Amino acid sequence: MFVFHLLLALALLGGSGSSNDVTSTPLEITPLQPHPADSELVLESGLQPFRAELTYKGLKPDYNPFEQAASDLQDKLFESEPSPLLAEPGDTGTFDYGGQLQLLKAVPLKQSIEFGPLTIHIMDVQLLEAREIPEESRKNISILNQEDIGPDMTYIKIVYSVENTTDQNIGFYGLNSIHPNTGKPISADRNFMRKPYVYHQYDGVVMDNMGYGFVYTEDPDKLESIELVFNRIYDYDTGETIVEPTSLNIPITVQQ
Repeated sequence: MFVFHLLLALALLGGSGSSNDVTSTPLEITPLQPHPADSELVLESGLQPFRAELTYKGLKPDYNPFEQAASDLQDKLFESEPSPLLAEPGDTGTFDYGGQLQLLKAVPLKQSIEFGPLTIHIMDVQLLEAREIPEESRKNISILNQEDIGPDMTYIKIVYSVENTTDQNIGFYGLNSIHPNTGKPISADRNFMRKPYVYHQYDGVVMDNMGYGFVYTEDPDKLESIELVFNRIYDYDTGETIVEPTSLNIPITVQQ
């Protein structure tokens, strides 16, 4: 379902769902400039997924509580009808996990950034508000968020894909953390849109689609930028680091 949503977004960017007549438009930004991440920005909790790769042998394992919650939310995605693409602040639709959704801010990045042997195609960053979330979805999101949520929540959504452009066997744990200009840093292990199990080996020329959802508890009006911190890229066979953790600063101020 996430792959469908990504393809729909790529095909229909510029379309929208219903609107409540908000006239603000997304901020157009200059090309992103990656730079080495400051060591204090790399969070220990965002260095690897919940399950070690070597414990997964192609068979469905016994899920831990985090993986079970992610699996239940993925099942909810398959049960739900795809909602309209929200592109303009004020657009409304249906939250994939149940309830109503409104887009508050958006930055359509559509940028491809080279990180050594990998290219990260960043689609967009959005700030959304979900309301009337059903109890079962609230429970599962709370488990992955590692803090309880109510029936309404504001969250940051990040969509990108990772492409290995070489025939080298590459290891990459993806996003490490996000650092809003207001509030505390958010570790990638709080991603409630994560898959039950995410494989982090990129063997040869391959592409993987990634989606992140992070609960944001600060004042949405004060969110003006976020810094994305990506984990190191390494040779999967030797463990040798190829690219150190990298940072991207993204302004998400909305022009009126």
